[in-house]
Formats: sequence, C-alpha cells, structure tokens
Amino acid sequence: MIENLAEKLSQNPRRWLIVTGVTFVLALAIVLPQVDHLIAERSERAELLEQLAQANETAKRLPLYEQRIAEKASELAGLRDREIDDDEVAELRTWLVDAARQAGCRVRRIELSNPNERSWTDDDHPLSTPTPAKSNAKTPFRLRTRPVAFSVTGSSDEVMALLRTIDEDTRLKHTRTLDLKPVGRKTNELQLDLTLWFFALSSSQGVA
Repeated sequence: MIENLAEKLSQNPRRWLIVTGVTFVLALAIVLPQVDHLIAERSERAELLEQLAQANETAKRLPLYEQRIAEKASELAGLRDREIDDDEVAELRTWLVDAARQAGCRVRRIELSNPNERSWTDDDHPLSTPTPAKSNAKTPFRLRTRPVAFSVTGSSDEVMALLRTIDEDTRLKHTRTLDLKPVGRKTNELQLDLTLWFFALSSSQGVA
C-alpha cells in the first residue's frame, strides 16, 4: 500500500507541492511542541529572575530591619524597667519610705493595693475607660494598675522635696489624688496624702 502511494505520488504532476505541504505539516508537528516548551522555560526563567530580584531587595533591607528590631527591643526593655510587677512591690514600698525619710518627712501610712486589670487595646491610654466600641481592637496584653496610698507629714520644704523625688522617678505612674493640708493651727507642719497609680502590661497568654 505504501509502495502504491509512493508510485502515485511520483507520477503526480503536483508531487513537489504535496511533498512541500507534507514536510511543512511534519515540521509544525515537531517544532510547535518545542516552541511551547521554550516559551514555558522563558516564562519560568523570568519568574525566577523576578523572585531573585525581590530576594536581593529584601536582603539589602535586612540590616535596616535588624536595626529597627534592635531599637524596638531596646525601647521595650526600657519600658519593662519602668514597670512595677509583683516581684517589685516590696522594693517600691522600701523606696517610698526611704524617699520620705531622706526628705525629712515622717511616714504616717503606706498601703500598696492589689492591681486592677483590664484588656489593653490598640491606641489605648492607661487612664482611659474601656468602651464597647474598642472591644474589637484588643491586643494580647492586659493593663495592670496598682494603687498606692501614701501619707506623710513634714515642713513645706520637706514635703516639696519628697514630691520632687517622686516626680523625678521614672517608673510608669500617675498621681491620682494629692491632698495637702496643715497638721494644726499652731504648727508649720503639713500633711500630704497621695494616691499613686503604678502601671504594667502583662501578656494575656501568661508571658510578660
């Protein structure tokens, strides 16, 4: 059968046109898959080059990221040093008593209460009151507020010296109330009643 086709083809006056057409079809059958493969390879190569360029840009920015992380870690460590946690309550009490005595004041009363806790939200403030509108902006932290009631007596200079010492202390705190009144009509001694709030953030997952 093949011999008959070959014989008919050789006798056909348009045999060169037929041969050319068949050759072209065969060429397309061979070349087209190779072209598709080449296009796929070039596309993959372009994608890899783009990924490599992005990786190089990220690598260039890595020192900047590391610097920013180090700066934030330093800031966080500084804030941690200014917090009052349960292990530092006794130290805080001792510091307040010593500060009063060094200023020349007499301590009448000092009371460190248990801390109050609430959820800490984005853009929060220690003195703000939580509202339902902020319930969706909670962070994994809780704000701990420890009230400290402190009452001393002393001269006006002694009381002012104590207040300056407390104000210069860098612990995270807020003066909630301050009441200053004379002890008696015939004395220059004053009584200072002070309520301080000391703050700390604790992790709601149990890791500070």
